Amino acid sequence: MKPMPLLVVILGAILAAMGIILNAPPYLEEPVRVMIGLGFAGAITIIFRGPIGQAIAAQLRGDAGESSDGRVLAQLEEMTAELQALRDDVGQLHERQDFTERLLTQQATRTAVGQGPTREDI
Repeated sequence: MKPMPLLVVILGAILAAMGIILNAPPYLEEPVRVMIGLGFAGAITIIFRGPIGQAIAAQLRGDAGESSDGRVLAQLEEMTAELQALRDDVGQLHERQDFTERLLTQQATRTAVGQGPTREDI
């Protein structure tokens, strides 16, 4: 069985609150203790009906890891596809840069050597 630290913390908080309520100082009268207990029970109910309670329930059922693993794998596949597309784009940019450099080098070589005499010079 997997350890459930969140559940243990919540149960510890419940027990601590119940200890405080039951061992309240004598100046807190019974109606005040009851109201504190009802407020605490309402807060716990709201917490357990929310996402924390759903996560605990999924963990108790044993399917908490499966859905998150599926989402993580889907995100990983999506990011891998995006990375491959970026690699392809970078490769194409590299080829274009090489082509441009070759053209500039050829043009610089032509101007350095000269174009030769024109018809008017002859």
